[in-house]
Amino acid sequence: MSRIWVLVVGLSLAVAGWGRAQTLPDQDLFDRVLGAVVRDGLVDYAALAAHRTELDLYLDVLGRTSPADLDLVSRDERLAFWINAYNACVLRLVTDHYPIEEPGEVTTLRNQQAGIPANSVRQIPDALTRRFCRVAQRDRSLDGIEHGIIRPLGEPRIHFVLHGGARGGPVLTDVAYRADRLEEQFAAAVRRFVADTAQYVLMRGHPPVLRVSKILDWYKDDFGGTGGVVAFLRRFAPPADAELLQPGQVRVEYEDYDWTLDDTAVVGTGR
Repeated sequence: MSRIWVLVVGLSLAVAGWGRAQTLPDQDLFDRVLGAVVRDGLVDYAALAAHRTELDLYLDVLGRTSPADLDLVSRDERLAFWINAYNACVLRLVTDHYPIEEPGEVTTLRNQQAGIPANSVRQIPDALTRRFCRVAQRDRSLDGIEHGIIRPLGEPRIHFVLHGGARGGPVLTDVAYRADRLEEQFAAAVRRFVADTAQYVLMRGHPPVLRVSKILDWYKDDFGGTGGVVAFLRRFAPPADAELLQPGQVRVEYEDYDWTLDDTAVVGTGR
């Protein structure tokens, strides 16, 4: 009888846990937001700022999501949830301040010295560190979500999908990330990176020189160092490039990061 009781209790807990896991946000709402404003890798922030009801609804759902529910789901489900949350919070950050105004003189001068343009999320005070976005029942910063939650999940491919609102970073796609498509979406993001000459160029020579986004310098430790970056990109590079992408036999140079807002209103749209 005791074995039967243990089995019944175990099944009851499993069913209860399954039911709770279903309370994670339905990404269809975020799909509609993205589909309405993403244009060839850029974002129509003016349209989003004028009609942000669905974004606010989605953020409200993210804010009410139970941390206990997130503990019950798979790693891929957590990854998809937090990637979408990060990207949605960036959209909120920009639209809350759109059009972006230059901050005080001291901050503006400091940003100019750092090569940060006026039309940039970096012109928003404490853009990365301020806890402005409520997710899973806590106010969170972009740095807190990225470095405190997503990176510890041990998936370096996040650096190809976390949208920072800048032309130098990963593009925002017109669909949300989903656990059942995450592998496919990650692979597409890396292929998109390798195909973008603003992010990846391999110059043949002795030795060959690989010029890639500064992001891969900032986060090279997530790939196992510079050699790990080369080995990773080799898996996605064209065959002719893959032959040359040998760790220790190619010189890696990192391009300056373009902080210009990825706004369709900026001259020179498209990627």
